[in-house]
Formats: sequence, C-alpha cells, structure tokens
Amino acid sequence: MKIKLLLDVHISPEVAAALRRQFPELDVKSIHDTDWAALADEVLLELLDHEDRVLVTRDVNTVPLHCKARLAAGKTFAGVIYADSKKLRQTDQRGLIRRLAEVVKKHGQEDFTCRSGWL
Repeated sequence: MKIKLLLDVHISPEVAAALRRQFPELDVKSIHDTDWAALADEVLLELLDHEDRVLVTRDVNTVPLHCKARLAAGKTFAGVIYADSKKLRQTDQRGLIRRLAEVVKKHGQEDFTCRSGWL
C-alpha cells in the first residue's frame, strides 16, 4: 500500500487501530502515538512532507491556509484528508473508519502529494 496516514489530535487512536486491523499493510499512525501532537501545523506539515504521510484532520480552518502557504512558497505537502464535522460528527467513529476505509480501497495506491480530499 502506497498511502501512509497520520490521524490528527481530534481523531481517536482507536480509528488507527481499526484501520490497521482492516488493512494490515497500511502504514497508519495516530498523532497520539508520536511526540508530534504539540507541533505547530507548519512544522507538522513539513515533517509529514518528508515522510510522504497524508494528514487526516478535522482542522478545516487553519490547515488549508498552511497548505496554500507551502505551495505559494514553492514547497509541497504530502496530502490532507479533511473530516468535516458538519458531514461527519466527531462522535461518529464508525462512520469515520468506514469513510477512511473507502479512501484507502479507492486511492491507497495513488500519490497524494499536494492533494486534498474530504470525507
């Protein structure tokens, strides 16, 4: 599987565990299992770009601005998948897992560099 994911602070580590059970070959981390949770968005996007790891986040306010700023500066970002709270309640963990599983099945072999998608 080509795609690698990092689930941001507002997403339970249980989502990562469920995805690993469903897709044993998927490289998925919860930010809660790393020491990255306190990093500023700009620093996190730089780190993820070097790791080719797509960010899965509910932050639809600031992350898009940081991605645009990276592109304007001639930089790339590894990709972002937005889990919009209006469409997918924060308490709907099963729905989040189901939608992420669909993304992995449909786009798991694709390069996500400088791409964004919505769940």
